[in-house]
Amino acid sequence: MSFIKKLVSKPKALASTMTSFYGKTGEPKPLDPLKLLELAEGDTDVRACLDAVVDAVTANGWYVMGDDVSRVVVEEWLKEREDEFYLFLRNLVLTTLIFDECYVECVSGFPRVVAPWTMQVVRDEYGVVSGYVQQTTKTVRFSTDEIVHVVLHPLADRSYGTPKIASLARILLAKREAELFLFQIFVRKGVLSKAIVLKHGDETTFNKLKRVLEEAKPGDNLLLMGEIDVKTLSQPVEDLRVVELLNEFRQRILAVFRVPPIVYGVIEGLNLETSRNQMTTFAQYVKSLQKIFGAAVTLSLKRILGVDGFVFRLVEWMNPEQETAIHVSRVQAGIETVDEARRAMGLPSLKGGQI
Repeated sequence: MSFIKKLVSKPKALASTMTSFYGKTGEPKPLDPLKLLELAEGDTDVRACLDAVVDAVTANGWYVMGDDVSRVVVEEWLKEREDEFYLFLRNLVLTTLIFDECYVECVSGFPRVVAPWTMQVVRDEYGVVSGYVQQTTKTVRFSTDEIVHVVLHPLADRSYGTPKIASLARILLAKREAELFLFQIFVRKGVLSKAIVLKHGDETTFNKLKRVLEEAKPGDNLLLMGEIDVKTLSQPVEDLRVVELLNEFRQRILAVFRVPPIVYGVIEGLNLETSRNQMTTFAQYVKSLQKIFGAAVTLSLKRILGVDGFVFRLVEWMNPEQETAIHVSRVQAGIETVDEARRAMGLPSLKGGQI
């Protein structure tokens, strides 16, 4: 088949879903996005992981590469809207991390993140995207040029991503129940540890003893008269290993989001070599995310500004030890001065540029 013929030919393989059945309404999402959002917002460990990744992806800023004309146009546009653009960038990254997808509207003069739970993809029988539909109080249709659809983990010909939070759903639900169990213990000021059985006595004596026990505070000593039997009950917090379970749940959440414990703030059981390896792995993960978001922003700005010939890039994240080593190498090679290296690391410049 000639190259020209390939350009005008249609795909041959059909989509795995019944795209033609849904028509212009778009394909429904296999998961409920609002359920995912509820899980993400309701768990402290998930939120801490999301914050850590968003900060690593966006905190060091950005730069533009390309031909002089296009680069200057984009740089001036970003300079005028720097604060607003930074907020958009964080919104883009956070939304994508939660839902594994994000929709960027490129209709007006500034990119806009559209709520993923309102958006659906319209495709033909071959799986080729022909548009997007937003379902709210009204129906809004978008062409393929008006939306940049970011999918973090695409799989085969699926329209939507594979959210990490969906993989953690059972863990998060179990963790919620364990935390609720501990909360109820604190509300009750502890758990029942002993049962007092009154062997002999009338109802008046029983009610009197019951009242004394209800008014007692944890740790109070009771002096009782009469024949009684004290039985020791089990300790559910210890028997169910609730605290250990919560730690295990946290470790699984960190593993799925690929956030090292040292970044989260956990330092128990870590040595220098282990922390270095974890930080290196985290840096590689952040770098891959920065490439994805850089490509999404590049495409969005090209559609909004109507210029081409440039590439938007996020400044690579690295831990302080790696960053120092890189700048030392650059200074030794004569690529940058000591003052330039110090400025890049947020340090004040030295007089004369020498140490």
